[in-house]
Amino acid sequence: MGRVFLLSMAFTAFAVVPQSVRSENVVTLNGWFSDKDCAAAKMQGETITPNGTACVKKCLDGGATPVFVDPKAREMYEVKEHAALKDDVGYYLELTGVVDAKAKTIEVRSVKRLGDVVQMCARPVKK
Repeated sequence: MGRVFLLSMAFTAFAVVPQSVRSENVVTLNGWFSDKDCAAAKMQGETITPNGTACVKKCLDGGATPVFVDPKAREMYEVKEHAALKDDVGYYLELTGVVDAKAKTIEVRSVKRLGDVVQMCARPVKK
């Protein structure tokens, strides 16, 4: 009788946990921060490379949407909830966060700098 009660309590406790907590998709990815427009241009190429740090910061200062680029998976996620994003631009990162695959967003939980990125600007030179 005691075991049945304990099992029913365990199932009841799980049932009242909000769906958002149960279905969090916490992942660890490697890549870098960029702005959406510049990164989108790079995503079309055969090899995905980072944009220039100064260019990305300028675009972010101008109100561009920040993204995290995972070159291995060839994915780009809009960044939510990361106050130090501009400080981490220009670095290859290990990012842990909650991914919403449908909305293509990531809520940053932690960031670890792995090294500097090799920077290239995707914008064409004006003639």
